[in-house]
Amino acid sequence: LSPSPSPPPFSSGSARLASPHLRPQISKARSPRDPLAPAAMSASSTPVDASGEPIPTSSVLMAASKHIAVRCRPENVAFLNCKKKDPNPDKCLEKGRQVTRCVLSLLKELHQKCPKEMDAYAGCMYYFTNEFDFCRKEQQAFEEACPISE
Repeated sequence: LSPSPSPPPFSSGSARLASPHLRPQISKARSPRDPLAPAAMSASSTPVDASGEPIPTSSVLMAASKHIAVRCRPENVAFLNCKKKDPNPDKCLEKGRQVTRCVLSLLKELHQKCPKEMDAYAGCMYYFTNEFDFCRKEQQAFEEACPISE
């Protein structure tokens, strides 16, 4: 008896890979030749508006998420409590504005206090599609330059 043949890597019409060793591996290495690699990004990778204030893109918000969680907690809790009491969106607009003001004010403060580290971290988050694991070095530098405080 001969052994049965191994199944093909793709099952009938499915695009899923059958074996984990055949899945593409994501490399954390940064190529010095890659012009978009975070290490080679320009110093002002955080998008800013005409007045120089940071634009709250997803990568900027993700990079500042720990700071936002601590500094804007009272505003967020008040907003969530309002939404819990009354699901009518009109009733909580002012609480939502307070959350937005807090976040925008915090982003401006962080960008003024440690622009280089914030830009590097937000740029890394942008490059790696908001995957924290790939940006730990930039995260550490950012949190050392701008410690999380209330």
